[in-house]
Amino acid sequence: MQSKLLPLTGRNPENRLPDALTNQVVFQSPVRDYHGRENVAHILMTIGVVLDEIEVESQLAVDCQLVTVIRVVHADKRMSGVLIEIHDALGRVEHATLLLRPLSALLNAIGAMRAALERSPLPNELATRNA
Repeated sequence: MQSKLLPLTGRNPENRLPDALTNQVVFQSPVRDYHGRENVAHILMTIGVVLDEIEVESQLAVDCQLVTVIRVVHADKRMSGVLIEIHDALGRVEHATLLLRPLSALLNAIGAMRAALERSPLPNELATRNA
């Protein structure tokens, strides 16, 4: 089993990330939880834009769960982490958790994510602003 999320977090605006997610998907980032296909797809694509590099080191699959050990780079700072995916019977992601370290590099990436989300807010936050 391969990660459904990592290949789709790249900079390709035509990627099929939403098709890999259930409607009620939950993504737990190092900062907060995101709910729903549109929001999770948006945050994952934003992560793919903010991070300079995402490299898979290893993967372990058991039943419907996949654990991927990753190395990432943001602004010349290296981080290591784990992406945990739980898939439904159709192979779509229904729950995912991203863990990254060290904290100093993570805080730098969080700042970049905050700026990116100010420029391109989550779909549910954009709807709230326009209401």
